[in-house]
Amino acid sequence: MGGNKEDITHFKQQMLDEFEMSDIGELNYFLGIEFTKIKHGIIMHQTKYTQDLLKRFRMENSNPAITPAEAGLKLESAPDEEFVNATDYRRIVGSLRYLCNSIPDLSFSVGLISRHMQDPKESHMCAAKRILRYLQGTIGSGILFPHGKADSELQLVGYSDSDWCGDRSDRKSTAGYIFFLGGAPISCK
Repeated sequence: MGGNKEDITHFKQQMLDEFEMSDIGELNYFLGIEFTKIKHGIIMHQTKYTQDLLKRFRMENSNPAITPAEAGLKLESAPDEEFVNATDYRRIVGSLRYLCNSIPDLSFSVGLISRHMQDPKESHMCAAKRILRYLQGTIGSGILFPHGKADSELQLVGYSDSDWCGDRSDRKSTAGYIFFLGGAPISCK
């Protein structure tokens, strides 16, 4: 990756001399992550993976939700609530975790439902399905890595937040951060 084609060609030749490999051209699809070149840069997205995920969990015809979770959602484990199939629940959560690579706004909601993998109840499954409904309305969304301007200086910007003992059952805090370099997210949790 770079702006100088001669340097890229030279680097590829060095790699070919040292390792047995083949040049398959520009990156388009890798491990379920798609890369699409547009006028303003490159978009990293998981459109095909998201569509397959919605089909697998029979949510491809669901009504889209505008947010991944309800505002102020607090999931608790009520003893009188009905249990759901733990294997199906874990499959949904695992699949959603992988989507957090290209859709960072899922991270908080997926983190909430991940806390109940051992003992999932109906309310937890409803929250997981809400995230799937959000995906239904955001298929094709991803992360834009904008083209850098040669004369501009790269800027590193970070944001963080915490709810300080927000979990009512164990008083644990939920914290998160995201860092941008040149307008593109490079690290989030």
